[in-house]
Amino acid sequence: MSRSLGLLLLAAPVAALAGCAATTPLAPPPEERLLVVNAGENTVSVIRIEPGVLPGKINLGPLNGAATDVAARGQIAVVTGGGSDQIVVLDLFTQQIRRTIALASGSRPAAVTMLSDAIAFVANAGLNTVTRVDLNTGDTASVDVGQYPRDLLLTRGRLFVVNANVGPCSLGLCSLGESWLTVIDPQTNSRAAGRDSIPLPSPGNARSATLGGDGLIYVVNTGDADAELAGRLSIIDPIQRAEVGSFGGFGFLPSAVTSDGSERLFVASVRDGLMEFNTRTRRVVRGAGDGILGNNIVAAAVDGQGRIYAVEVGNCAVPLVGRLRIFRADLTESRNVILGNCPVAVSFVEIPGLVTGATN
Repeated sequence: MSRSLGLLLLAAPVAALAGCAATTPLAPPPEERLLVVNAGENTVSVIRIEPGVLPGKINLGPLNGAATDVAARGQIAVVTGGGSDQIVVLDLFTQQIRRTIALASGSRPAAVTMLSDAIAFVANAGLNTVTRVDLNTGDTASVDVGQYPRDLLLTRGRLFVVNANVGPCSLGLCSLGESWLTVIDPQTNSRAAGRDSIPLPSPGNARSATLGGDGLIYVVNTGDADAELAGRLSIIDPIQRAEVGSFGGFGFLPSAVTSDGSERLFVASVRDGLMEFNTRTRRVVRGAGDGILGNNIVAAAVDGQGRIYAVEVGNCAVPLVGRLRIFRADLTESRNVILGNCPVAVSFVEIPGLVTGATN
């Protein structure tokens, strides 16, 4: 037998097997979605980034009391209900409710973050606790934190809890003094070893935290407009667990902060609109009186292409819808999207692409 004929005979079965083998198509790339909580009607708007695609809307029917926050990982999203002492778990593929999970009575959950698509942490403003929730089993376990926990941030293997330190007063909620962060080990669901409390020597009423592109934590302190305490931006080193900077210039009632993942921070305010801080130069680029849109901005987010999304609240006292304003990186507006009544929180998520089938 010739060498070439032998090789041909050996190759024939291999080719036949290759022709019969099933091939699994590659999963499409993940798709970015923006989730907005509409507290006035208890829905979540699901917004595609591509223009021309109408947003979807998920009804949070079983949720009693106004929704407060949303977090998502993969196809799973979790929404907190501030007046209902429960969370709602959503499937973003089907845009349906998977389950509801009850929390302790009086929890008043204010914020949520996700360690994975199976584990969430919830800040309970009513009980001064943070609850670790297994989204598959519904099991919960809580740990004590500070006064009125209002936001959560995971970084450096630790959970940083923003304690607002506010309490009831004739105006609703008033600052009781300086705010601080509590540091939790998410694996053990207990106070972290070493320094587990980080004071924020500021006007108090800390409200929102984000991770900057430099690895530092940035916290917006709303202050107290009636006591003429203007808001400030605190900078926290998560390794040293200490405040390393504090900046004013954001007027009264700044309420939320978000990062572009590089050196730009955007601060939302109901009085001064969308403001900007540069983390590299440590400079207020747009401060009070110079914000985009001027007022009624309660939340903001930045997508993977550097576009900025500002949530305009509308009017929560009457059924008046909010609006999502979308800006290019140079802060010129590109388009806007109608939201539900009283939007209060926003979060980005990358939903994995679905594999639709295989070929033989």
